[in-house]
Amino acid sequence: MEKLMLWGKNSVLDAINSKLPIEVIYVNSVKSSQLITNQTKTRVIVEDNSFFNSITSENHQGIIAVLKDFPIYDLDILKKDKPQNILILDHIQDPHNLGAIMRSANVFGIKHIILTKERSVGITSTVLKISSGGFINIKIIKVNNLVASLKKLKNMGYWIYASELNKEAVSFDSIEYNKPAALIIGNESSGVSKPVLNESDVKIYIPQRGTVQSLNASVAAGLLLYKLTKE
Repeated sequence: MEKLMLWGKNSVLDAINSKLPIEVIYVNSVKSSQLITNQTKTRVIVEDNSFFNSITSENHQGIIAVLKDFPIYDLDILKKDKPQNILILDHIQDPHNLGAIMRSANVFGIKHIILTKERSVGITSTVLKISSGGFINIKIIKVNNLVASLKKLKNMGYWIYASELNKEAVSFDSIEYNKPAALIIGNESSGVSKPVLNESDVKIYIPQRGTVQSLNASVAAGLLLYKLTKE
């Protein structure tokens, strides 16, 4: 199993401050070791730059944190937290898209994201890096069956909104959301699946004027989340 890692000062400090379970932190100087030791009880090891360069070609700034894991929740956490807005990703497979979506979700105050356990990208080092700290205070929920989970969400009182490439759907800039609301963003290539669309209460369309067929999933998520959380 691939180790889950974060590199760069800001990312590692974000992980420390959000109390993610960190196994070990590697730094490239005794001074850095002392600074990190003052902020966490996690084991800190000093290594030379060749060690860091062997792990990543990106700008690591001489610090890498290895995580024990990334906390994953089940659907019942929503009964406890009672969020007004949640984001659901229907089989997103690109780690860069997931990272960017997490960043946008954080910007707009979303604290719960639902992913499917199968045929979806998981939380990886790339996802965390691309999120640029967007993982802070976000709870990732994984479910086996999205349709069954939507039925449970409806029983909890959630209205289900799904993005769709269909001009017959409601334009995203004119919709008025009922709360609590669950917003679904679809797969990069095929969008929201038909069974999931059938389970949604309202289908949303982002009007487009150019020749490109659809927006990138993370861009669409940003637009829809802005409108969702504006109200």
